[in-house]
Amino acid sequence: MKTFRLLVTKKISPSLALQAGLRGIEILEKEFIRVDPIVNDQLNKKISSLATAKHTVAFTSKNAVSAIAVNNNIPYADWKIYSIEGATKNEVRKYFSEDSIAGTAKNALTLAEVIEDKSEDRKIIFFCGSKRMEDLPGFLLSKNFDVEEVVVYKTELVPQKIIDDFEAVAFFSPSAVESFFSANALRKNVICLSVGKTTTEAIKKYTGNEVITAQKSSEENILELAIIQSKH
Repeated sequence: MKTFRLLVTKKISPSLALQAGLRGIEILEKEFIRVDPIVNDQLNKKISSLATAKHTVAFTSKNAVSAIAVNNNIPYADWKIYSIEGATKNEVRKYFSEDSIAGTAKNALTLAEVIEDKSEDRKIIFFCGSKRMEDLPGFLLSKNFDVEEVVVYKTELVPQKIIDDFEAVAFFSPSAVESFFSANALRKNVICLSVGKTTTEAIKKYTGNEVITAQKSSEENILELAIIQSKH
């Protein structure tokens, strides 16, 4: 059986890479973005203050959850949490009770619609990164919500030229898409695997190649897509 080579644009778990290998998929890992939590007294005090009161909060990134989790007051926060499904929701579960999760959705825009439909609180605390997309805050602001953005991590593009051959490339964020295509072009037969709708839209700005979008935002779902494609 011919090996199916999959370029992933970030580091993935070793167990998942091993699992892929057992299914005839060779993983090529190349990091195209660098994510750094913002650590300073001002932000730490802000998060501590938010953790002492009831709030409705939103997460569209696993990185945002892990960035605030270092704050000692987080386990005691009385928050109603809206989260993207998959990796982001799994990260929320590490630090908050299941009961605190008020709603989930597959992507940021759908999550904003869930918030509009379910939230009694008209103010939303949105924990995000420096390159956050407009989908969630833009929609909620258009519906007269008060959205307070708290930037808790920085995203830096790390473009690099890829000379390896591969059958598919997996993207996990619009930032990674931008970074990859700033230094690379795809052969026509290379398939793009996308972690979600927003990332898919970013991919289509740069290439006409086939794009397959995962149903859930997780590394496991991307691997499932790669397994399916490897059998074609």
